[in-house]
Amino acid sequence: MAKLGVVDGFCLRAAGTACIGIVLSVSIGCGGSSSSSGAGGADAGTGGGGGANPECTTSDQCVAPEVCEPVTQTCVIPQATCTSQVECTGGTYCELTAEVCVPSSIGTPCAGPENCNGECLNGFCGCSGIAHERQLESSPLDVYLILDRTGSMGTDCAYVAGSSPPVSSKACFATYALADYLVEVSPVVDTSLAFSVMSLSNDCTGSSYDPALIAQTSLPVTADSALVQRISDEDFSGGYGTRIEGALRGIANYTSNHQTSGREMIGVLITDGDATQCDTNNSNLAGIIGDHLANTGLRTFIIGMDGASEAKLEELAIAGGAEPHDDFCGGVTPPCHYWNVGDGSGDVLANALQAITQQAVPLPCEIDVTGLTAPAGEELDYTRVNVTLTQGETVTTIPQAATGDSCPSDQPAWYYDAPSAPTKIYLCENACDEVSAAGDGAELNVVAGCTSTIVVQ
Repeated sequence: MAKLGVVDGFCLRAAGTACIGIVLSVSIGCGGSSSSSGAGGADAGTGGGGGANPECTTSDQCVAPEVCEPVTQTCVIPQATCTSQVECTGGTYCELTAEVCVPSSIGTPCAGPENCNGECLNGFCGCSGIAHERQLESSPLDVYLILDRTGSMGTDCAYVAGSSPPVSSKACFATYALADYLVEVSPVVDTSLAFSVMSLSNDCTGSSYDPALIAQTSLPVTADSALVQRISDEDFSGGYGTRIEGALRGIANYTSNHQTSGREMIGVLITDGDATQCDTNNSNLAGIIGDHLANTGLRTFIIGMDGASEAKLEELAIAGGAEPHDDFCGGVTPPCHYWNVGDGSGDVLANALQAITQQAVPLPCEIDVTGLTAPAGEELDYTRVNVTLTQGETVTTIPQAATGDSCPSDQPAWYYDAPSAPTKIYLCENACDEVSAAGDGAELNVVAGCTSTIVVQ
């Protein structure tokens, strides 16, 4: 299923202002405790947990009456009992699992400054200074999908919900796979899909692809929807040859004409053959969607079935703007840019569509830090930065790796694009997965001005 996308829009707001969705909060220009590593860390010089070697992960690892403070992952002496943040003061917060007040640090929950050693920013302890917030929201997605209907797809079949394909052919496997996907998909973002078939006429200009056979339809759909019915009714009779030029021009025309502000728009072509009619020069065909991408920023994704030249489809996919991946590469040495689904049997076509939608709505795994500024009289210090992910009352501090090549396999981490003069923070793959899975309502916090940066041990 599709995951979270990003709507850019860097904003400066007063500390404590709430953003909806995933909020990236950055507070800068002060000293104070550093945040934790892994799931927590310790203030510089305390000798506490953090990094790759936390002192504790549960209170069972501490000597009573000490409890494990989850952000710093250190054993601490609890203070008063509590059930909410307002019951704790003097730089302590309510650790709701143990229901006791414990010492606070960067990234721990707060109801006000009395819970922190610095300032309470957006419900979490941070440094004093200026709060920079960037709102990250789920990006709605519109898909225009074109399916090859030429005779090489094989014998057709009608879709019956809850059953298996009655014919072993690419046409029947694709009919069932597409229909099942459209009925069963659970998109995290608002997603719609328009549908057409390739080579329904002798068109090479793409004019016959707009309007689509089935207009944009919100997903998921019911088995008796017009979208599923049209896929089921397709007879794959061909007759006009494989007119890839017409399909690609149709995708370019349709996605350009129907792009909606605030929504991501992509085209997807599923084919089992090389071009036999219209322009058959593959470089020229790649140029159609390459120019479309350059002029509009709209991407075209390619799914290939048995019978098509993998090298040619890979050339089209690269031009269309797909990112490299290691799955569904068929005979192409990974990483590749197109998706090979073989004969379309099983769930491989649905998995390819899921992977495409995940690429289409980018994950919040790249953070622009060029907009950060220090308060008057302060100098921004990129060596005193920590990144935390907050989900409800759970705070995970993500440690820094030196470079992308040193991303650890056993814990989430982040790194700068250029440590000496950074412009971006990149989340390593496992951190990206963790942030993506967090969903709306979580907060990715970048806190600068800390005593030190927690690094991977």
